[in-house]
Amino acid sequence: MFTENLNLFLTSRLVLLPILVFLGSLFLIPKIRKLSLKLNFSDTSNSRSSHQGKVASFGGVAFFLSYVFVLFFAETLDTSHVSLTLLASITIMFFTGLLDDMASLPPKVKFFAQFIAVSFLMTEPDFRLLSLHGFMGFYEIPLFVSVAGSMVFLLGLINAFNLIDGIDGLTGITGIIVASFYSYMFYMLDYYYYLTISLTTIATLLAFLRFNFSRRRKIFMGDTGSLVIGLVLGLLTFKLLSLDNGTYTCLSFNRQQLPLFLISVLFVPLLDTLRVMFLRALRGVSMFKPDRNHIHHIIVDFGLSHRRASFFIGLINFIVALIMFFVIQTFNDLISLLVLVSIFFIAIILLFLMNKNKSAIRLKLKIKKLFLTFLSL
Repeated sequence: MFTENLNLFLTSRLVLLPILVFLGSLFLIPKIRKLSLKLNFSDTSNSRSSHQGKVASFGGVAFFLSYVFVLFFAETLDTSHVSLTLLASITIMFFTGLLDDMASLPPKVKFFAQFIAVSFLMTEPDFRLLSLHGFMGFYEIPLFVSVAGSMVFLLGLINAFNLIDGIDGLTGITGIIVASFYSYMFYMLDYYYYLTISLTTIATLLAFLRFNFSRRRKIFMGDTGSLVIGLVLGLLTFKLLSLDNGTYTCLSFNRQQLPLFLISVLFVPLLDTLRVMFLRALRGVSMFKPDRNHIHHIIVDFGLSHRRASFFIGLINFIVALIMFFVIQTFNDLISLLVLVSIFFIAIILLFLMNKNKSAIRLKLKIKKLFLTFLSL
């Protein structure tokens, strides 16, 4: 009888909370949009923009309110008592994004605020990677190295989600894909608190996409949203990495290959960030200087709409994660690593060829335009 009641309690929380988040986000986002436009807090188009005119921002406010709601009502599932730490970290990241959307914070100030938010997470053992469990022959990691490395990766991942937020739907679709894989893993591992957070991410992003893809009621998530989503998916990543070998016996792959699988799940944001940072370093420009070298810019410049480009990139992310899920069940560490590296390498080569072809098309159009102008004289 007790077990049945417990299962009923868990099921009601796992089903009811995400549904309430989805409906609540559908209700809140139009209100946020209306207030954003009224206060003139909007994203105005520029030379890098793909939209015309002013579009309301601050869609991420709905994400923040959703997480606050769930952290409060799912606290009974929080066996590690990390809810307050998560709330503090998410709140700091939310206000960092909010201030940046309102007044464009200097990159150093923005990065420092992100550092503070991530530091809160590192106070909790739940988010520390203290062992690689035999991956490529590595086991225990010193605490200092673990904390420093975890913070670098988390900060990189947060900014990776911020960087891919350049066309309608991409961050939302990518976040849903990542959170879906994580939901499956937390469900199989019986970590219902983190499963609830993963399902909340899916629910609020699904509601957001309804308006992000709209022509008449369009809204962007802004840094307010992308930073919060990056942080939440980052902390879920490290929760999975922090679990020991015994926990993963119910999954069909070897625990020591878990890092490879999680990298494949985060394929698009990691690939885009590493590629863009490398190109900026190669040109000797600031890592914080915006440009049009992102994956989504290349795909859109080939003629795909925002919606099609976002779904296409999301599909690639899903396929890569699915491939690696089966690869790590079949092969050892080294072969699995080589497969993942090969996928990254092939993707980089394809993007290089596409970008080169795109530049050639642009040059031809420019020459044609100049030629027509000359003939009209």
